Amino acid sequence: MRIIGKAAVLDGVEGNFHIKEYEVPEPKAGEFILRTEYAGVCGTDVHIYYGHLNTIEYPIILGHEFCGIIEKLGQGVVEDSNGRPVKEGDRVVIVPGVPCGNCYYCKISKTPTRCANVKAYGFMPDQAPHLLSGGFSQYVHIQYRGTSFFKTDMEPHIAVLTEPLSICIHGFQRAGGVRFGSTVVVQGTGAIGLGAVAFAKRSGAAKVIAVGGPKRRLELARELGADVTIDIEEIRDPKERIQLVKEETKGGRGADMVVECSGFPASVPEGLSYLRDSASYVELGHFTDVGTANINPHWHILRNNADIHGVWGSDVEHMEMTLNIIEKMELPYDKLVTQTLGLNRIGDAITAMSKKGYRLDGEDQVIKIAINPWI
Repeated sequence: MRIIGKAAVLDGVEGNFHIKEYEVPEPKAGEFILRTEYAGVCGTDVHIYYGHLNTIEYPIILGHEFCGIIEKLGQGVVEDSNGRPVKEGDRVVIVPGVPCGNCYYCKISKTPTRCANVKAYGFMPDQAPHLLSGGFSQYVHIQYRGTSFFKTDMEPHIAVLTEPLSICIHGFQRAGGVRFGSTVVVQGTGAIGLGAVAFAKRSGAAKVIAVGGPKRRLELARELGADVTIDIEEIRDPKERIQLVKEETKGGRGADMVVECSGFPASVPEGLSYLRDSASYVELGHFTDVGTANINPHWHILRNNADIHGVWGSDVEHMEMTLNIIEKMELPYDKLVTQTLGLNRIGDAITAMSKKGYRLDGEDQVIKIAINPWI
């Protein structure tokens, strides 16, 4: 039976989202069709809207954080990436990045998120052969050879968090893990920052300090494990925030690890100033180019003997680890998605996250917006 699906197509930088109809293809061998349930609106989607990622071609169907129901299976698709049998009607989470497995970064460097030939759902242009390849669509054509995915019984508003929270897992992994009994500072309290708070505490941090806002996000940060919260809307002077952080550390020396999740360039020199001598700085927030930061290499890096880790996306192993954690529901991950909108309101979501102080429809504070393409 012929299936027609709708998708929101962004026509260019700071352009318009057009609702278009597509004929959903029959899946070939090794492919399947996903009926999208939820797709998260990521800060990266916002930055792509404003043209901050120079590899993007327009028009495009955005949405790389998504989950849904297997609508049609192509020949040979019988199990997920954990070896669990799958059938039509199962809920799955898609790993958006699909590395080639053959380039230097895949085979030698063992850093597949930096694959030279990567394909990624939500990042490909809306043209053949990449039609219906983003989550802001009623159906997604899961077509790239080697696509990883996981079956899950979680509700879709929780399952959709797997990809953004997996970034935190990758970050801690690259930094060698969180030291037991340590003090960790998280800059930014969006979904990734809140995930970093939760996972830092679960990994053995004795004290977690969240620096961010607005208030609703800070309240949830405390529920997820933050011992101290610093509201950037109330404490506007970076020097005062640095002093407050130092006062919360042993001997006033500074934090053992700082995780940057805000995506604001000025947060980087501030965050480096939170560190104690010979500590780790983990950069998660600048997946796109939003400008430069004023860093003094002597004071911020060498004199402090700082250990700096850049973290680009996440891979299948990080998604699998994240699912293992959030499926247990030991923390209120379900509170992260605060608004659900239809395809026709993606522009409102972008505006709320970029120009309205994380507020939607006047007063509702945003933590995470998810798109339900069926409403």
